[in-house]
Amino acid sequence: MFLRHPSALIAGLVGVLGIGAAIALAPPVSAHEASSKGVTVVHPWARATPKGAAVGAAYLEIKTDEKTSDRLIGAKSAVAGKVEIHTHIHEGDVMKMRRIDGVDIKAGASHVLRPSGDHVMLMDLKQPLKEGDLLKLTLIFEKAGEIEVDATIEPIGAKGPHGLDHQPGHEGSDHSKMDHGKHKGSAGDHDAKGSASGHGSKAKP
Repeated sequence: MFLRHPSALIAGLVGVLGIGAAIALAPPVSAHEASSKGVTVVHPWARATPKGAAVGAAYLEIKTDEKTSDRLIGAKSAVAGKVEIHTHIHEGDVMKMRRIDGVDIKAGASHVLRPSGDHVMLMDLKQPLKEGDLLKLTLIFEKAGEIEVDATIEPIGAKGPHGLDHQPGHEGSDHSKMDHGKHKGSAGDHDAKGSASGHGSKAKP
């Protein structure tokens, strides 16, 4: 779901119940952060989507304390019919996006979900992601359980939150050696050209 200014929230509640009731303008902040059981999620954001888009993508950094290791195993959001964790792979000259089972984060490490890398895929969108709103996103971890974050929705084509040209974060482990679990079959693949939804070369997740 989304959050906006209280006046807009009240108007939405009066007009429509459900997802539309939680649309609002995000307050200006430098970072969003949520923690549970030694796992911290920072700098969550998503790209705005054009009208009629069926998919969107969200990005963030996951950090663990020195005594905690965990695994991101899923995600969910009220604005999407289905949410998956995806990564990019190269097959010849083509970059594809593929669903993965999860992402391991070692103790005292950081893993960054960024454009053209691992990301949270929002599928079957129930409404467009609008620039300036907050997206309620719940990340599901093997040990820490559910962590809910407010992801800022940035402009279409943004490369990072709050006007940055990259996803903030410090990768604390060798990404190439991280265990993503089993890749799913071809049904979960997307080539870099994507579709009219913007999940492709024009708005790379």
